[in-house]
Amino acid sequence: MSTEDPYANPLTRKTPLGGRTGVAIVSIVPLVALVVFLLIGFLADGWAWAWVFFLAVPIAAIVVYGLGGRPNGR
Repeated sequence: MSTEDPYANPLTRKTPLGGRTGVAIVSIVPLVALVVFLLIGFLADGWAWAWVFFLAVPIAAIVVYGLGGRPNGR
């Protein structure tokens, strides 16, 4: 195990934040965003603002993978 703090600089982190849990969250967020979009749109007739929930998709990816994208370009 390395002595460096893996959370000190997200651009140098080699693994996703949260490990497998973080990857699972990034995988589930688009489905959750779609469900919330449809619920708000149909139930509250909020189509004009429901699209905002899709912003959670890139935000989750940035939090888990960091600003540099996926490690090793994968």
